[in-house]
Parts: sequence; C-alpha cells; structure tokens
Amino acid sequence: MEKNDFVRSVFDSSSIALITHVNPDGDAIGSSIALKHALEKMGKLVDVYCQDDIPDIFKFLEGVDRIKKADDLTKNYDLAVALDCSDRERMGTCSSVMDRADRSANIDHHVSNTFYANINVVDENASATGEIVFELVGLLDNSTNINMASKAIAVAIYTAIATDTGRFSFSNTSPKTHRIVASLIEWGVDVDRLSNLLFKSHSFEWVKLLGLVINTLEMYRDGKVAIMHISQEMMDKAGAAEEETGGIIQYAKDIYGVELAAVLREIDPSTTKVGLRSESLVDVSALAQEFGGGGHKRAAGYTIELPITQAQVSLMEAIDMHFEE
Repeated sequence: MEKNDFVRSVFDSSSIALITHVNPDGDAIGSSIALKHALEKMGKLVDVYCQDDIPDIFKFLEGVDRIKKADDLTKNYDLAVALDCSDRERMGTCSSVMDRADRSANIDHHVSNTFYANINVVDENASATGEIVFELVGLLDNSTNINMASKAIAVAIYTAIATDTGRFSFSNTSPKTHRIVASLIEWGVDVDRLSNLLFKSHSFEWVKLLGLVINTLEMYRDGKVAIMHISQEMMDKAGAAEEETGGIIQYAKDIYGVELAAVLREIDPSTTKVGLRSESLVDVSALAQEFGGGGHKRAAGYTIELPITQAQVSLMEAIDMHFEE
C-alpha cells in the first residue's frame, strides 16, 4: 500500500521537505502544518515550502510563520512531500525542492492527480488532503511510541477539512469525514473558535469587494448559470488583496435554481482566473480540465491566457456543451 510505503520512507529519512500549492488554501496549509508537527514529534528535521504568501486568515495556525519560499532553499532533503498538488506545476517555483530530494511523495485527493512522485498517496474519495494526513498521522502513531494526538495537529487538520468541505456542507463530506472531526474535537479542537476564525471574520476590504462583484452578476440558461467578474480596477477600488476574493463565488452558487456558478478574476489584461462551483448536473472538474485546470466534481478552476470578456465567451461555449450532454 502506498500509505505504508510513505510511512517506511519517513522512517528512512532524517530531513523532510513539505511543499504545497501556489495561492494556498486552508487544505493546503492545514494539511502541511499538521504533517510538519507529526514528523517533528518523531525527531525529523522538517521544512515547509510554498511559493506564495500565506493568507492572513490562516496565521493563527502554530508554525505557519516558518513556511519558506524556494528562494530560501539551501539544502537537499532525504524526502520531499507535495501536499494537495494534483501535478508538479501546482508547486510553482517550489517544485525545485522536490527536484533536489532523494525521494518524493505526493499526498492528494484530486481526481486529476497525475501520480508524479515516487510514492503517490492519492485518494479521490477523501474530502480533503487533510483527511489523508489524519490517516497517515494515525499510521505513524501506530508505528512509534509517540502520541500524535496533539491540539496543534488537530487544529491544522480541522482547518484543512472544514475549509475544503465548505463547513461540511459540500457533497464531498462523508460519514468518515465526521468521524475524523469527532476525533479532532477529542484532541482539543474548539469548534466555535475555529468557525469564527475561518468563516465569520472578514476584512472591510472583502466586504467592499463583495458589493462590487455582486453588481456584475448575470444569469444564463434560464437561471441555471450564474457568472460574476472581478476586475483589477475593482480590486484596487476595494483595496483588496488576492486572499479577499475567497468565498465570493458562493453568493452566486447559493441562488435558488443555480446549477453552475463561475467567478472570472482578471489577473492582468490578457490573463483570467476562473473559479467554478456546481450543484449536481455539471462535473466542473471535467469542465476545468478542458482548459488545463482541475479540481473536484463540485469545485474546480483554471487560468486561461485570455482577457476576461473572451474568457467568458470560451467558458459559455464549454458550459453549453456540458448542459447538452
């Protein structure tokens, strides 16, 4: 089993690098930080790498302030582990960390994963990469005399799972997910505190941006498709950073009768980032893959080298094909 191969590789390694994806979300950061704490309990030298800055909303996680960039790379590692990265490109500049390691591992739950490492622990049925990390921590616990049930690990895994399941409301939430969360609460998670930190605390800039974006909302296909735009001008007007775009798509998705929601974000005049969410009719991971992206059946995205208006035209053509299938 790949999970057992991963555990053996950990025991054979003294220095371990953990790498997560560009524009990191809660699952990326939470699963990485949780595994870092577990491996450090075993006496391993562990560094975490991410190309981009960590959103302020996750700064409460213990150890997140020690995440490095590839620019800080000064050594080779026995083992490099990518977390929540469906392919090597998702690591961005930090893929160089894996290139210089003796062995590599890939821990992920995306159906679009390309199995690019020596060891691939990929479970597309897991609600989040954090769910897989929980299982791996359990295997490490069983293989040592070390008690892994720490509050720091629990908080990080809870962050990973809660964010990737939309507060346990998405279709990827399973009975297994809730059993894991029950264990995390027993390990010391304060659900009320984390819910406030993760879902009920928004910056003034986020609220201003939300107002601007909602005014761009347009409905298509008899109300089954909802699309919103985020231009750079709107970002500047709201004084918002990239992290302030999170969660806005849900306002389109939550409209009664909407089967597919999209938010098109202008990166620059010739590049657009597209976020997708669906209810039940459309597999948005398949839709995103048509444009070189990926994700899950109900949540996916991609980046395309087109101005935002042309990006919407190409998206609508693809959406029409999926609705006609």
